[in-house]
Amino acid sequence: MLTILVSGMILTTVALGILWGGFIYLRKRPRFDHFNSKEANRKMLKWTLILYFIGFVLTIYFMANVERY
Repeated sequence: MLTILVSGMILTTVALGILWGGFIYLRKRPRFDHFNSKEANRKMLKWTLILYFIGFVLTIYFMANVERY
């Protein structure tokens, strides 16, 4: 169960890192100038919270359904 907890935390962190890394990378491109706005920042924060919540819930779900040997 501890393995599932640590794995879930690492996977959630990696997913959020990829999300933010891509966003920061795309902001530097001239084609994605609209990402440098308050509205884009609000949407990214919203997606961050949604992804964090999904990762948290899935981690708890897998921890609760682990087979005990």
